[in-house]
Amino acid sequence: MVCSTVLSGQRFSLHFLLLLLSGKSCWTLKMQWVRTSVLVSPGDNAKLLCNYDKETFEAIDVTWIQIKWCQNISGTVNITESEASMEGRIRFSQKDLEIKNTQRNDSALYQCRVTLGDKTYKSCGTYLRVQEAETYTFFNIGEIAKNRVITVEGVLLLLCTIFPGMLLLYKKRWENLRLLTLSQTGDDLYEDLNLDECSTYEDITRGLQATYEDVGSFRGMDIQLEKP
Repeated sequence: MVCSTVLSGQRFSLHFLLLLLSGKSCWTLKMQWVRTSVLVSPGDNAKLLCNYDKETFEAIDVTWIQIKWCQNISGTVNITESEASMEGRIRFSQKDLEIKNTQRNDSALYQCRVTLGDKTYKSCGTYLRVQEAETYTFFNIGEIAKNRVITVEGVLLLLCTIFPGMLLLYKKRWENLRLLTLSQTGDDLYEDLNLDECSTYEDITRGLQATYEDVGSFRGMDIQLEKP
């Protein structure tokens, strides 16, 4: 009885080792991570992935499901049977789903379901959002702040225009005052001059005038010589 138990235990270990080496019965399909959401503009193309790992020889069946919510009620649609698929806007394979010329009603949760034998695996799903791209504003500020900025710009522009002109006018006025001061200083040089002292100078100059008279003027004059 003990020998049979030992033999059966050895056989089980041998079979388990063979299964590990083969890897066929131990392998199971694994769903991998996918993007949670995709944002596109109307008219663009969208591509969603179905990410999973499997053995190459395993035959699988992939089905794409569209899930929409309306008033807290979800509706499931098989993509292969949808109107968009009939129109040729949707192309799908075992690895991806491509939607051409997206429309607003294409916004929904898309999920791939992989069937392997009698088991079905589901991806977490990717939510497709079809909406107009938001306009980018460099300064995202309110109207009141915009009005204040415009007012400050106007004041600065006014100051930049008036200040140089005022500076030139002040400079011109300062030069005029300087010239006027110099002219007044020149006139004041003769205020303290004594006229009595000037008469002596005038007498000297008058006495020297004969020295510079023309010699020819003496020809018509009578010269009287003194007798010794």
